[in-house]
Amino acid sequence: MSTADLDARDQLFDHATGYLKHLRAIIGKLNDNLYIQESKALPGSTIGKQVRHVLDHFSLLFAALDNIVPDIDTSGSEGNLQQPLGPVNYAHRERNPATESTVVGGQASIDRIVSTIEHMKRHSSTIPRFIRIADTLPGGSEGNFLSTVDRELWFCIHHMVHHNAVIATLMYELGLDPPTEFAYAPSTIKLAHMDNNS
Repeated sequence: MSTADLDARDQLFDHATGYLKHLRAIIGKLNDNLYIQESKALPGSTIGKQVRHVLDHFSLLFAALDNIVPDIDTSGSEGNLQQPLGPVNYAHRERNPATESTVVGGQASIDRIVSTIEHMKRHSSTIPRFIRIADTLPGGSEGNFLSTVDRELWFCIHHMVHHNAVIATLMYELGLDPPTEFAYAPSTIKLAHMDNNS
């Protein structure tokens, strides 16, 4: 993997931890009652459930790397780094009730994900490039797709931004005021800054 590829991957890791730490700070301002209060606009939805859903996707991706990342190849050779990992199926999630039921539980789960990402960044050059993704297609059949670890990490980040927007909506419903940029994608934030500077 080229130096430019590794630099881009490190930026992905930094973006992921940045968004996760921001989410941790946001939920840290809530009490457990607000965290688990069901929405009237989105029946059955709570801030806690949204947080858990976001983290489930990161966990599934990282589970595919679990047997790879700790075993660091110090020879500098990429070996089988081109051999696809997986498959990862984001629909097959093991829901963690502790994550969605208390603020402390949500923060602890975020801390575990952040710690994993920081470990991955330290050993970025040993992480395989390719991964297989399985998902249920319209009609019920299952499709397999070849992707990259970097693309799937970027998917998890964008997926989190989407659910941050849902969390922001739930916070407004509860009479709270989330930070303005909390629920915006990086491209939206960049465009807004460009408009402000023109």
